[in-house]
Amino acid sequence: MQERNTDLRNAEKRIFINVSNIMNPHKEIISELAEIVGRENVLTEKDDLLCYARDRYPPLVFPKDFPIPIAVVRPISTKEVQKIVEIANKYRIPIVPRGGGTSFSGSATSIDGGITLDLTRMKKIIEINTDDMWVKVQAGVVIQTLEEKLNEKRFTVGHDPGSFPSATVGGSIATNALGWRAGKYGDMEHISLGLRVVLPTGSIIETRNMPKSSTGFNVKSLFIGSEGTLGIITEATLQIKPLPEKRTILFYAFNDFETAQRSLIQVLKTGLSPATILVVDEEGVKEFVSENAGKIPKAGLILGYEGLREEVEAEVARTIPVLEENGGIDLGEKAAQNFWLSRHDMYSIMNLEGTYDNIDTAVPVNSSIDFYNYLKNWAKKHKIKSLGISSWMLPQNVSIDFIFNEKSPQDVEKYIKARDEAARKALELGGTLSYCIGIGIRYAHLMHEEHGSALEVMRAIKKALDPNNIMNPGRMGL
Repeated sequence: MQERNTDLRNAEKRIFINVSNIMNPHKEIISELAEIVGRENVLTEKDDLLCYARDRYPPLVFPKDFPIPIAVVRPISTKEVQKIVEIANKYRIPIVPRGGGTSFSGSATSIDGGITLDLTRMKKIIEINTDDMWVKVQAGVVIQTLEEKLNEKRFTVGHDPGSFPSATVGGSIATNALGWRAGKYGDMEHISLGLRVVLPTGSIIETRNMPKSSTGFNVKSLFIGSEGTLGIITEATLQIKPLPEKRTILFYAFNDFETAQRSLIQVLKTGLSPATILVVDEEGVKEFVSENAGKIPKAGLILGYEGLREEVEAEVARTIPVLEENGGIDLGEKAAQNFWLSRHDMYSIMNLEGTYDNIDTAVPVNSSIDFYNYLKNWAKKHKIKSLGISSWMLPQNVSIDFIFNEKSPQDVEKYIKARDEAARKALELGGTLSYCIGIGIRYAHLMHEEHGSALEVMRAIKKALDPNNIMNPGRMGL
């Protein structure tokens, strides 16, 4: 009888083990990941995983079915990232690198059955070199934190995106992001001097921190704008500049968007290089000018200059006559400061009235007014509430911010078709799908329409570096 009871207990034990394995088929993988980063840095609870299942890509804001990864893993060093990638390769598991989750393209969203790599623990500012004027940081450093630290030493990195309080260095490089001061400091491609990257095979490469080199392929550039498809950026060296002595923001009203846009082009043709550029229509002007101030202008042009005091004063003195010759009217210091102090607010308040999105296309300058008029009609046609059409940082960058209805799958499907229609119009005019947000899953299906056979070059590079296709697969049409 005792022998029979022992057999039953053994059978129950075997059944329990089998059921346990069914309930958590990835237990072995999770255990191996925990050995690298500690169990507390391997998140497996559904509530935790859901927080990483989306970024700011609109059709993923309120979906019913989130993609669920095996785990979210939070490394603290390049070595830990390398070991995690080796495990992903061993089991052929997709791996998605993620920073602040501020992307509008779906490039940082989880993949069912994959690993999401949360890099926000990697937040060390490793070195500030004031002679060569660079800063070396881990990829998870938040842009605002970095800027504040540099300001203490009278330096600036000059990258000032709308998501400034939460965007990370790694994510900004991976999307080749653009910020509010890019007219002077450039986009992340220009700011990035050197990178440390864990390749999909687990190898580590590091490019030198030199502003100029003529020794073969520019390997660094492969990873800028790659959205985590070719490797994981773990460290970056960024150029820094002296903190400007003076900053002046001009905000001028115009009778229409076209006149404001042409005034901007005229300013640029004089050889002036504003750090900050924004042309806005009436909806955009409302964001910064109180309705109590009287009639809201039909359009506005914002130009910001910063640098040495005498240089800024000279640039402003040359700019104002150009604006006035085109009928521009100074909206004053208060409106200019309202803009400057609230330039990061849109990111925080979006989705309050509905689902926020934007189309961040760029077109040739001579098509910019045609595209502006197209976007106005597009919003009316599709019953989309425009928050403003603008030309941002470059006259080619014509975009629209808006709110749409996302209450049902049918609404989302209709919206995606409408969005693609506008994106294709930009391509038809000789433009690009995105000037700073990236592609992700948002426009992956349109990549061939923009790049043609050049997309095959990208795919060949992807295949060479990522033979098992584990690194953020399905993004960018790769």
